Amino acid sequence: MVTIENALNLFLLDRELKGNTEKTIKNYKQQIQYFIDFIGNINTSDITLKSLTDYQFYLMNKDKYDNHPFKINEIGTIGKVTVQSYLRQLRVFIKYLYDEEYLKDDLTKKFKLPKAPKKVIEILTDDEIDILLNAYKENSEFQLRNKCIIALMLDSGLRRNEILTLEYNNIYLTQNYIKVLGKGQKERLVPLGLMTKKLLMKYFNLRSMPEYETNKLFMDRNLKPMSDNAIKMMFTRLRNKTGIERLHPHILRHTFATKYIINGGDIFSLQQILGHTSLDMVRRYSHLASSYVIANHKRLSPLDQIQKKKYNY
Repeated sequence: MVTIENALNLFLLDRELKGNTEKTIKNYKQQIQYFIDFIGNINTSDITLKSLTDYQFYLMNKDKYDNHPFKINEIGTIGKVTVQSYLRQLRVFIKYLYDEEYLKDDLTKKFKLPKAPKKVIEILTDDEIDILLNAYKENSEFQLRNKCIIALMLDSGLRRNEILTLEYNNIYLTQNYIKVLGKGQKERLVPLGLMTKKLLMKYFNLRSMPEYETNKLFMDRNLKPMSDNAIKMMFTRLRNKTGIERLHPHILRHTFATKYIINGGDIFSLQQILGHTSLDMVRRYSHLASSYVIANHKRLSPLDQIQKKKYNY
């Protein structure tokens, strides 16, 4: 007999051996613990399909502000996308229990993820991109650092964590590419645009170079690698400064991917640059790019432009 908590510890060790990142393992631990808190630390053999469906129903009706330290009087249920995320992690755990023979039946065959609305991908306009790039001066080390971060997200599609793990010796300026450590500890080569390359060269020249205890590219004022929270704070300040309310790190990645297709890039190259294992997400960018092309046709139509010139003269 194995309790769920003991099984969870074994599962997390298995995830670590499979090369999952510390952040991924933390998410598994947190979200599966929610299930254990709900059902109790019972033996794994006592988990049933009803246990899973009851938990799903509980999540769908749970007050998302329950025990919130600040939003005491606010009311609202957990979003469908969040519920789907919690249950996706739980399904991986349940499948592990079956594979390790801690469960008699493979409950994942009948326990399906609930449908959740697909989020509309938003991208920045050219004017908003210009505002972002002009938000930082280039004569200050830390402002130039932040501008480099924005440029790498906008021009190379880097994720927030890929910015944080980017190392100094993985920047190949003469070859116009960088080596990035992506999801699942997978490395990939990402091309650099000329503007981003120029900003990085300026950053290297301006950056103070004492003996660091790390090789990370982006450091804080205490000469320590930038943290995830530091990036969040940077975007909060940038959002307030620019007035772009929907600004967050991933919208820069979405903008890069969509603009890449609009400017003539192909989905297979984009897949490699973004580090996606499948083409599904890349195809969404392709469809989005197509809709932008159609929307701009009125402005770009050759015949319409000829007619406008006629009436202007």
